[in-house]
Amino acid sequence: MEVLLLRLFLPGMKNTILFSTVLTALVFTSCGNHDDTEHAKKQFPKPGTIVAEAKMPIMEDTINHFTFSVKVVADSEITSGVYDVDADFGPNFGEGKFSMPKGAEDAKPAIRKGTEPYTWIIGFHVPGDTTFYDYFEVSSSKNNTKMQYIKSYTF
Repeated sequence: MEVLLLRLFLPGMKNTILFSTVLTALVFTSCGNHDDTEHAKKQFPKPGTIVAEAKMPIMEDTINHFTFSVKVVADSEITSGVYDVDADFGPNFGEGKFSMPKGAEDAKPAIRKGTEPYTWIIGFHVPGDTTFYDYFEVSSSKNNTKMQYIKSYTF
């Protein structure tokens, strides 16, 4: 390597071409995609894994003891932050998907009760912060189930 470096600084056209070639090779080999290495370090659950779930009784149903439940399941595109949502309101079933915000694909979803009846809020916690970030809402009634984003975030 030392001989190569000495030759690079000697005058002449051959050395200039050699220096350019070596410099180009060094630049291309050292310019690995930083995002790919960071992405590889992130931990993702296996597709099909339930990562969060919650349920509550349907108070108006005193005979069947039905519940309103929501499950957040890792999708086959989990490395892009995509999750499936399964919602059951008694015998009625609804399903949907949501994607975590860019830059927070590896944040783990969590669920808390919403302020409206039969509403669950899916959100997440940022590492090192105890704040629950509201993100996606699932609400249901006897007639329908609604799923929607309620906030957006940039990281």
